[in-house]
Amino acid sequence: MNKYLHSVAFPVVEVGKVDTSLRYTDILFGFVIKELFVRLQNWSNLVWTVRLHLVVGTVLVLGSWIGYRRSAHRPAYEVKFFNLPFFRFLIDQLMLILYFRIAVLTDLDWSKPGPTPEHLAAHTVKLVGMVFVLYCAWDCLGILMALRQDPSGNWKYSEVKDGQRTGLQSAKNFDGFAISIGGLLMLLLLAFSPIRECFGANAILVVTILLLLSYRFIKEVRTSWRRMRQEEQNSPVAA
Repeated sequence: MNKYLHSVAFPVVEVGKVDTSLRYTDILFGFVIKELFVRLQNWSNLVWTVRLHLVVGTVLVLGSWIGYRRSAHRPAYEVKFFNLPFFRFLIDQLMLILYFRIAVLTDLDWSKPGPTPEHLAAHTVKLVGMVFVLYCAWDCLGILMALRQDPSGNWKYSEVKDGQRTGLQSAKNFDGFAISIGGLLMLLLLAFSPIRECFGANAILVVTILLLLSYRFIKEVRTSWRRMRQEEQNSPVAA
């Protein structure tokens, strides 16, 4: 019985074979993108604050989807109750709830009175900040997975190559965590600093768009450099 309970609390680590969680998450991304695009089709009838809000949502969601697909730190292990990949999967779903909330802040019927520009901008920045909190939590769990060892001293979530565990320690994503923390701090400054009062709603949303684009650019550069270094290390010349 004790062995049974242990197997439930600490399920056997297995490499994912069919990318079920990835495909499921892709579908949910599609629902969010659909909500944004349906609203964007009324672009010519929208006021600038609503336009910029929808651009914020589009940059956030498309950037997140591309980053998720390209991430070198995306879980390669089966999601089980209640292993660490499960909690990262749960964070992914919480992010999608926030993405959906951002997408539907404005009504589909553009002729109806909506929130004031100040309220819409403030609410948008608040939700984006919550997304960045989840980014940080996701990175923290990835670092914890890289540091986790089994009772024999082997890396529990070792690096996976060609669908097989290598036994080598997975990369610790400290740099990605630092980038997410930096983005979160910038959003907190934008949301709560007295400086915010110097800007109008449109300017706040423009700064948020630039922040999201900068965040994705830095993450992309970091990912590209990491892969280039790995290729150089694995090349015959380096060997």
